[in-house]
Amino acid sequence: MEKSKKMNKFIKIFPWFSGLSKDLLFWVAINTLFLTVVKKLTISQIVSLTPISLIACIVLQIPLLKIIKKIGNTTAVRVGTFLFLLSSILLTFGNCYIVILIGKVVYEIAFTFKNMANAILENNLRLQNRDDDFIMLSTKANTIYSIITMLISLVASIMFNINHYLPMLGCIFFCLLCFILSFYMVDYSNLEIAKNDRKIKPRIVKYSTIILLIILSYGLFYPVVASGQLNGQLFIQQELLDNYKVNPAALIIGVILFISRVIRVISNVLFNRANKKYQDRIGVIFPCLLFAALFLMIAGSFISSSIVIKILAMSLGFIIMLFIRDPFEVYIQNLLLSQSSKDEQQTLLTILDLAKKIVRAIIDLSFAVILIGHQLLSVMIILLALSFVEIVVGFILYRYLMKDKLKATVSEY
Repeated sequence: MEKSKKMNKFIKIFPWFSGLSKDLLFWVAINTLFLTVVKKLTISQIVSLTPISLIACIVLQIPLLKIIKKIGNTTAVRVGTFLFLLSSILLTFGNCYIVILIGKVVYEIAFTFKNMANAILENNLRLQNRDDDFIMLSTKANTIYSIITMLISLVASIMFNINHYLPMLGCIFFCLLCFILSFYMVDYSNLEIAKNDRKIKPRIVKYSTIILLIILSYGLFYPVVASGQLNGQLFIQQELLDNYKVNPAALIIGVILFISRVIRVISNVLFNRANKKYQDRIGVIFPCLLFAALFLMIAGSFISSSIVIKILAMSLGFIIMLFIRDPFEVYIQNLLLSQSSKDEQQTLLTILDLAKKIVRAIIDLSFAVILIGHQLLSVMIILLALSFVEIVVGFILYRYLMKDKLKATVSEY
């Protein structure tokens, strides 16, 4: 009875814990502005933070997984949220590039530990025979995150103008709150489940053409969107700071981020309907939207007749990237799971995440080098070219999916 009450409390708290700990709240809204204005980092230094921290996380992945297996899911989640808190403190009060870089490395490592919360959710739901609630609770967590970040984007710039450190103090507060909530994230699965799992012999994953194309598609799409979002924000910020003072520029960026967050919430709400209507064509439609988003940002930067039209065009491109980011990830994960057996799913999802990190590290490290002697425009053009490659991959994947469905239909007859 007592265990049942604890499980129910866990299920009530999980969406809030997961939603509030999906990223460093406030930091994601003012990171480029904070690093530029307060920490006085160059664009090249800002861009280099992500690839270096990702490479460090990739190199440390095997030791980190060994630690997680030793300490267990429950402790791993607490370690992850503590590292989030430590990262927010280092990013806030670090007075040089090296300290901020350490903060970013700690930030990336924190995700590896904190992601075990999903394993805890799955195990606890399995104990209650509520496996089907996994998607519902995860979606609820995503909705909470989208709404919270939308509201933060509305006030972050105002807080930044009052005091440049105020948003980051808010970030530290939420990290502390998540660390407290992590003590409710307990894995109640018992030894019986572990014994049952040991009876299943590990199978060698079969990498079909479709599986490889799914990994390639996501491994390219997500890093281009993520890098496009960061560099796109810097791109717009650069134009604004060239034409306005810091305070009005910060307010305009805040408005753009707020609108993009509203659109992000809407995209998550509408995705189920869009997925039913367009199905596998989403793998082509979304890369086309990514290409259109980057094209708008580049074309907008060349508008000289009106600063308002320039910012509107660039902002529209930025908003489109936020619109497609979450739904495409859900689409790819569902597609991967439908194309693999249950025994293969954990391995393939891990490889999917690793592919994203490796490509993102390569892209951003290359951009950090390019930005030493070139403008942001060069980076945006390269991203545009990569988005075209993603469209080609999407078309090829779509053709294979159609062939696979045709074979399945023929075999039925």
